[in-house]
Amino acid sequence: MKKLSQNKQIREYLENGGKLTAMAALNFWDCWNLKGRIYDIREEYADEWYKQPPGEKKSMQEIETKIVKTRSGKRIAEYSIKRFD
Repeated sequence: MKKLSQNKQIREYLENGGKLTAMAALNFWDCWNLKGRIYDIREEYADEWYKQPPGEKKSMQEIETKIVKTRSGKRIAEYSIKRFD
């Protein structure tokens, strides 16, 4: 069985309604560079949007970044999907 790349695993998780922080990505997939993976996925979304046929209503997904506070008061980034139709 072929293992999915970190980008594909993270994208699938977000598209299924998950919210993700760097610590969660490290725990789930040993991903040390979540910010880089999010950048890659945002680029994929932009490419997919431009490849949609002209004249049709275009739908788009975007990764939203929200700054949240941890229990200890630190501020961290939390990523989730925002859909536009």
